[in-house]
Amino acid sequence: MNADPYRPPDVAAVRHADAAAAMRDEREEVARVLDVDPGVPCRAYVPDASRGTMVFAHGGGFVFGDLDTHDAHMRRLANRTGWAVLAVDYRRSPEHAYPAAVEDMDRALAWLRSEGASAGLTDRPMAAIGDSAGAKLALGLALRHPGAFQAVMLVYPFVDPRLRFAAADHANPRTLADARWYWDRYLDGHDPSDPGASPIDSPDLGSLPPTLVVTAGRDYLRPENEELVRRIRAAGADVTVDHHPDVDHGFWRRPERHPESEASLAAIAGFLNGREPVTAGG
Repeated sequence: MNADPYRPPDVAAVRHADAAAAMRDEREEVARVLDVDPGVPCRAYVPDASRGTMVFAHGGGFVFGDLDTHDAHMRRLANRTGWAVLAVDYRRSPEHAYPAAVEDMDRALAWLRSEGASAGLTDRPMAAIGDSAGAKLALGLALRHPGAFQAVMLVYPFVDPRLRFAAADHANPRTLADARWYWDRYLDGHDPSDPGASPIDSPDLGSLPPTLVVTAGRDYLRPENEELVRRIRAAGADVTVDHHPDVDHGFWRRPERHPESEASLAAIAGFLNGREPVTAGG
């Protein structure tokens, strides 16, 4: 018997459902929240007495996610760390393939450096952060701008277009098929071995500032994340792992379901503010 043919996500339907779900999220107050548009829509979250600024790229397979889907968690991130967050609403696939999102991240960083003070954002110190596909964009941003960031935080990063390390035993066939579909939409025929598109293959991993990688034990990307950590360490950069063994991909934004979400925020806060992250689960 032949397996059922793969049916890709209905992009419009998923985006609509995500927007509806975001409307139900519980949002904390932050001292200042404002939308800015330095050539790419961004949202700034500025807590009182901000200690620095994080440039954030959201997850969603380069296809889904936006400022609103991650709004509630960006508020928590700013409040827990005491750092401002500049969330970037980069152009998404399939409408805009590589390198559109990369260019948007560069554009947001350039604005932060030149005009961020007008929104209460400091460019010293700065950190790059993202979850899943957004972690790929955050990692690439730090690699393209060595010395710009004092820290990088990668939450279950989605960084290997060839899926060489994805764990088949941690994912059903649909999950892996979806991952391939995301990368195909993002790359749109671009060479998947190009380090610009595949930061896990970058020869410049040793240029990274202190880096925190948040991993989930039940995540099909866990072996990929472990390989990224190995390569960063082998390149001579400082990398720390905050591992949560009993959760799956996506836990980070869902504290109502997973206490590990708050634990990971505590690890990020510790990493940013003391370089001594709180490691959950060993």
